[in-house]
Amino acid sequence: MPKSEIITDLRAARATLQQAIDGLSDDHMLRPGVVGIWSIKDVLGHLVSWEAELVTALARLEQHKQHPPRIVEIEDIDEWNAEQYSQNAPRPLANILEDFAGVHRHLIQAIDDLDDRVLDDNRRFPWMEGEPLSYLIAENAIWHEEEHADEIRQWRDEAGL
Repeated sequence: MPKSEIITDLRAARATLQQAIDGLSDDHMLRPGVVGIWSIKDVLGHLVSWEAELVTALARLEQHKQHPPRIVEIEDIDEWNAEQYSQNAPRPLANILEDFAGVHRHLIQAIDDLDDRVLDDNRRFPWMEGEPLSYLIAENAIWHEEEHADEIRQWRDEAGL
């Protein structure tokens, strides 16, 4: 997938997620139960954690030619998510929202800085197990945001918001 398409899809996924939370008050953003016990703030913090790991991986690709980045070595995703939740839960909503926007900008820039061949070569990084780097981005950013946007819309429908 060419980087222009990845960036377009990433921006579209973000717009869909933004639409899912538009118009909600801070109280709504902090209300638990959106995804399990998580509030929307917690979901956004969760997305920030994953996308920050992705930005780090993309920024250090030369170091990761033979050794996988941390994002692909996470063995117990539920445990990792729980750790990230415990770190983000006490953080103020404003800080989460700031990181949500900032990490997204960094991700787009990191992708834009890459050559299309780096994104499409399914043999370049052995730790990708036959998938191109673009798949890692789609899985951990684009599809991830779309999944949580759907969950937030469903929660809003059920809550009458």
